[in-house]
Amino acid sequence: MGGPAVMVSGLSNLTFEQQDFFSSEAFLQQGAPFFVAVLAYAIGNQTITQRLFAIDKNKIKATFITATVGYAGIVIGLGMIGLMAVTIGVEPLDGNMNNLIPQMVSMYLHPVFIALFFILVIGSLSSTADSDLSALSAIMMADVYGKNIAKKGGVKPKTMMLVGRGTMIVATAAGLVFASFKLDILVMLVFVGALWGAIVFPVIASVYWNRVTNTAFTAAVIVGLLFFCIARFELIPITGVTALFFEIMASVGGAVVIGLMVFGFLGRKIGLGAAAIALVLMLIFATGFLRQYMVLVASLTAYGVSTIVCVIVSLMGNEHFDFDLIKQRVGSYDKKTKVNTQSTRDA
Repeated sequence: MGGPAVMVSGLSNLTFEQQDFFSSEAFLQQGAPFFVAVLAYAIGNQTITQRLFAIDKNKIKATFITATVGYAGIVIGLGMIGLMAVTIGVEPLDGNMNNLIPQMVSMYLHPVFIALFFILVIGSLSSTADSDLSALSAIMMADVYGKNIAKKGGVKPKTMMLVGRGTMIVATAAGLVFASFKLDILVMLVFVGALWGAIVFPVIASVYWNRVTNTAFTAAVIVGLLFFCIARFELIPITGVTALFFEIMASVGGAVVIGLMVFGFLGRKIGLGAAAIALVLMLIFATGFLRQYMVLVASLTAYGVSTIVCVIVSLMGNEHFDFDLIKQRVGSYDKKTKVNTQSTRDA
């Protein structure tokens, strides 16, 4: 390709916003929506929790640092490939942005690095697919079949295994169908981020608040995702009062994001204070302005709407959950086995 000198000479091809490292336009159009999506993925994805339980508690900090550095290196590296394409004026094959990185790799990298790139891609896809399929099958086996379909004491291990394997097969087939649609990977990333964003508050609230019900959780996720789709794909005209409504919901979502981040490091009281301050600031500065960046509005709306629905529906009910009792019952699918175990201990 000619080395770094070609890239430097091609910097003149960049627009003013592309040349500005601290461009607010770039942050609001792309950076912020993807930041929100990745944050939601880290909190909402069950596979993250599963991996945490597999880590030695004395090595959690080192694990997080290693994962962060490794993940950042991959993201920055792939971003640099995109920057190379812009500076030298490469157009994606057939106008499909999904082809840009494979196109750049095949054109300009040494065969050894091409092989390493494909190992990286295949390894990443395999790891993600394996983890997500395992998590989904565990949910179907334990929560759907074990807790809701099978009668108490009547859980059959063979049937549970069949449910898990069937779930993997159906999910894999669905994934292949979606892949055949050749959807824009950046659009899909934001969509998946919004899906996770809709469950972030309900997931965390259900751990710390004993009022969150199944109805509240489910309604929050469905309504949050529905409003995201309306805003993201502009299914209705987003103007006037409608635009103001979505900006308010996005402001609530932004407050939730800030509050949860601060809560994770500094505790509940400071987190609530940070969320309140963020909400006031966003209501002042974002209304009338944020509607220009509908991708960001849609992503934050998923957070905001799901939070509001979860709180309202939970407060409408009178249920108060005993976390100690839930802990005792969790994982106990067969009452007979528990009785037999107790009898054996007594003997």
